[in-house]
Amino acid sequence: MNNNYKYNPEDFRGMLNLSDELYAFYKLYEIYNKNKTQHNRFAFEKHWEDLFFTIKHREVEGFLNSVLADEIRNYLGELASG
Repeated sequence: MNNNYKYNPEDFRGMLNLSDELYAFYKLYEIYNKNKTQHNRFAFEKHWEDLFFTIKHREVEGFLNSVLADEIRNYLGELASG
């Protein structure tokens, strides 16, 4: 995985799957950028939807404050739409 991302998955270790889902998001993002097939795009978009709600759940549970959760969602959303 490329380490040039703003949010390091290791910083979220112990937050109920958030770290693992961030790793998977970045991996799928890199796969899609290397090979822009419809299948890779679908897998990446599906995972982004799941990650969006995982971040929301961690926010509601109090693991993430709302400002940080919004910043993460905005950053990842920009990657997903780019």
